[in-house]
Amino acid sequence: MSETIFYRLLWQTRAVHPGAHAGKLAGAGQLFQRYDTLLARPDPRRIDLRVSVLDPLQQFQVRSYQQHSHVNVYMMADMSASMRYAGRANKQQVVCQLLSGLSQSVLGYGDKFGFIGCSNQVQPHCLLPLSQQWQRIAAFLTEFKNTPFIGSAQGLLSAWQYLSANRSLVFLVSDFNFPMPQINQLMANLHPHQVIPIVLWDDDEYQNLPSWGLMTLKDMESGATRLVCLRPALREKIIAAYTQRQIQLKNCFRGHGCEPLFLTDGYNAGSINRYFQQRTV
Repeated sequence: MSETIFYRLLWQTRAVHPGAHAGKLAGAGQLFQRYDTLLARPDPRRIDLRVSVLDPLQQFQVRSYQQHSHVNVYMMADMSASMRYAGRANKQQVVCQLLSGLSQSVLGYGDKFGFIGCSNQVQPHCLLPLSQQWQRIAAFLTEFKNTPFIGSAQGLLSAWQYLSANRSLVFLVSDFNFPMPQINQLMANLHPHQVIPIVLWDDDEYQNLPSWGLMTLKDMESGATRLVCLRPALREKIIAAYTQRQIQLKNCFRGHGCEPLFLTDGYNAGSINRYFQQRTV
């Protein structure tokens, strides 16, 4: 059993079915919401006699409480060739670990979980409709582990069509190594939902490069290679480029009301939990 991911919503769900998250509907719960008339909410068990006596219209007043409701949770994953990178951690394995840990946590909350995998397009065999059945999710995960990551991440732009019409919590997992206009369009498409961008980078990609030596660089999506002679100035230039890219991504996501989470050392449920704790302080 994976370590539980304790995710939180930044909004109140309108879902009818009871769950673990603060909702906008009145129902069974602990948090007092308002008074209603007995006619509007026919529940004699919650009549407040003191307030009813003081009512100038002489109507029975019933206490209404905020209902806790469920939410739909999706994981939307980049399955492009660049996500095959293996350094300190294997990005494809990290996606699988995140899929396993997140789905178990979602079922633990009593929520529904869905998965959307994308490369050049949304992959039909990598679509998991919303489900609360662990057997179904486990079977999907077993098959997904053997799925090749190929092509580009263009399919992410059309993945919003597979989301529920109701506002959902979406974990967007990618290395985001594609043009910034495409990222802006992607975030605009997901605007109705609460999006958690999880950026999968690896320290070996830029931090742990040697100061001197020959190195072959490869574009994993196009297959193009280039031999470079590393030296301290070039190494610092590469690190500076990644630092600038990180700033650009943060500014982009914050402009869409999201705070990105950078995972640079593999899957870590503790890092995800700290992310949510900081966002709800």
